[in-house]
Amino acid sequence: MRVYPPLLAFTLMACAPAKVLEGSVTPLLDLSYERAEAQASETEVSVSFLRPQGAGEDTLLKVAAKLEGTTLEPRVAIDLAQRVGNTEGPQRGTVSRSVLDEPARQFPAIARGELVFDGYLDSGKKVTGELHITFTNGTDVYSGRTIFGRFEATVP
Repeated sequence: MRVYPPLLAFTLMACAPAKVLEGSVTPLLDLSYERAEAQASETEVSVSFLRPQGAGEDTLLKVAAKLEGTTLEPRVAIDLAQRVGNTEGPQRGTVSRSVLDEPARQFPAIARGELVFDGYLDSGKKVTGELHITFTNGTDVYSGRTIFGRFEATVP
């Protein structure tokens, strides 16, 4: 049996996992991305899903979480819907989007949501994780909709 390198490369690419987030938001937004990037500071952690756009890149989705009152640990879920400080404080998590030729967008409040990293966010390494988000009901086009998926992100 003879194997042709271009055919082998195509076969291997076809088996690669798709880089796409899923959920009921997807009929409204294309959430396929080329790479993900995770960042952490003392006050916030985030994962951004990116795709090249001309000389720059689009942030198809960014999920950020305030770390006030919690610690960032591997395989420990961050509750994105939780209020920070007290019941009147801001939500721990936010979801945003910044794409060329589209207005910058904040999504509705999060009814339920978790962000989990499987390892530490060490600079220059990759980390896997997952997210699950359900937005609150309301009048926004994304109200009551969901976004979820597993990812592998690079930590700059």
